[in-house]
Amino acid sequence: MRYFHYCVTVPLVLFLLSLTLPAFAGPAQTTYLKMADNFFIVYDPSTSMDVPYKQTGMTRMAMEKKIIRESNASLPELGWQAGLYPHWKGGLWLSGSPEAFAPYYRLHNFDKKAYGLAIDRLPTTPTGPPMLQIALMKLEHLLGIAGQTEVFLFTDGKDSRVKGVPEPAPLAEAKKLAKKYDVCFTIISSATGKKEKKLLTDMAAVNQCSQVIDFDTVAEHPEHLLGKLYLDTGKSFGTILFNFDKYLIKKEYRPVLAKAGRFLLKNPQAYAVLSGFTDNIGSEAYNIRLSEKRAKSVRRYLRNRFHIPTRRLLPYWYGYANPVADNATPKGRQLNRRVTITLRDK
Repeated sequence: MRYFHYCVTVPLVLFLLSLTLPAFAGPAQTTYLKMADNFFIVYDPSTSMDVPYKQTGMTRMAMEKKIIRESNASLPELGWQAGLYPHWKGGLWLSGSPEAFAPYYRLHNFDKKAYGLAIDRLPTTPTGPPMLQIALMKLEHLLGIAGQTEVFLFTDGKDSRVKGVPEPAPLAEAKKLAKKYDVCFTIISSATGKKEKKLLTDMAAVNQCSQVIDFDTVAEHPEHLLGKLYLDTGKSFGTILFNFDKYLIKKEYRPVLAKAGRFLLKNPQAYAVLSGFTDNIGSEAYNIRLSEKRAKSVRRYLRNRFHIPTRRLLPYWYGYANPVADNATPKGRQLNRRVTITLRDK
């Protein structure tokens, strides 16, 4: 079972019942809930990232560094264990060697300022060919820490395995890690080829909590990168409740969705975080998948009804984590079967 820690105690049951709470109405007290225990960012400094990124005057690698810097700036300090590692650095990599990992921020308590200084040291010139397989092999030596770990992996889906060298294929290594550890992958994809895109999609399917996010999405909204690590209840817009084992939106929640849709249309700099949850009936894996379907159902409704671009509708899913009511009662389970809508602005 995964453990999620509260950083504060708030009367969330009453909060959930307030479905028409005005968004951004006056100064609201920000309340953060930590939704993972540890995180790693795995930076891709390879030659394949050393290409122009759109019309920005930057390379894709320089944009990658910018995304990480701005995402760190938007992150609250909630007591994670954190690390910042490249896929690899030039030179021979020896599996299991303490010197093999070459961290920019070695795994320890997260400190925003120190982490920012580590980000400043990230290279913007390539250190070698793409080595996705080595990035994943490193993780096997870094995981195993207590609690749930989120891995944010930048990649274009390319690797440079050499015939005859006993390095595992990236997909095989990702499956191994997902089976062995309490880990979720968020893959930031800059893949352009069908083969590479399929590989990253398959890697995100190794368990129920992993996903692929397009590089362009986080380039436009860097705060998306680490958003899965926490819930911001201070700007919550409302809650959609669901029937048991269902993810279809009931008619009674259309007014609050209409209100959210109109707000997003009037405020093009804002975006919505859609966080899906379940009650505790059924397995953890099943409930994570069900909570994903609920979050994506709300995204689909807002996209289709109000033509909000998907890059402004960010779904996260947590299964039966963070219950807001007692799962021992039917009423409590009903309140836990939910998607919370949180509005954030840049």
